[in-house]
Amino acid sequence: MGVLPTPSRASVDGKSPGRCSSPKAMQLNSQDDVCKICCCDTSPWRSVRLACGHGWYCASCMLRHAEARLEMGAASITCPECSAILAERDLRKLLPTETIDRLLARSLEQAVNCAADIRACPTPNCPMRVALEEGDVARFKCTMCKKESCLRCGRQPFHRGLTCEEYSEKMKNNTKAAKKERQADRLFEQWMQETGTKQCPCCRMAVTKQNLDRQQTQYSECHKMSCRNCGTKFCFKCLAILSESFTCGCTIDAHGFINPVTGRIVKHLKKRAKK
Repeated sequence: MGVLPTPSRASVDGKSPGRCSSPKAMQLNSQDDVCKICCCDTSPWRSVRLACGHGWYCASCMLRHAEARLEMGAASITCPECSAILAERDLRKLLPTETIDRLLARSLEQAVNCAADIRACPTPNCPMRVALEEGDVARFKCTMCKKESCLRCGRQPFHRGLTCEEYSEKMKNNTKAAKKERQADRLFEQWMQETGTKQCPCCRMAVTKQNLDRQQTQYSECHKMSCRNCGTKFCFKCLAILSESFTCGCTIDAHGFINPVTGRIVKHLKKRAKK
């Protein structure tokens, strides 16, 4: 990097180590010159004049110029002055193999993007490319990344039994339904917070007392609740599940439950037999 190959006499003009006589060939300096980019002195055979006639440019500046072009997304290296595209045969004499490989990969990518019948594997960073002609099945199993996809719409995995349009419409409807469901969940949670509503610890059914304004107290109604949906008996204050032998202590033992269907009182704790 930064060093140009020293040519033989025949490679310069076929006669002597002077400057190349062909106006369309890249030339190497045969005497000391100054790089027009960095303004540094260059010794013989260490800077070039491009086929367009502009130069001299040292090897280090040409490499930095090429790297800058690649960073910008360009697929070609041009003259720093007139933007004439440099031939690949000249670039191979100026740039390291790694830079040339990146340039060729970029050129291939642009060619693929411009070709209507060449498709890239939808998997990110997968280099696989495949031809897809009109009427071909778009279902594709990549031999490199091993993933199955649709070459036309890029969906992974492949949407079996549906066209690209049908699958897109299905996903759109699913998205709308999911959005409505999330909105309904937020409204429900907001209502529960505003009213002090609790959820059954077993089935998650919303449970309230008749007096919504005084739900957090036992002035109107006891904390001992019986779920109308699953029948679970629990404490409205701490949501502990209650049984005939267990109490959380939030309510006195004498309090019982109200059967939500019959309205009858159901005792809580079972009396222990005296020894």
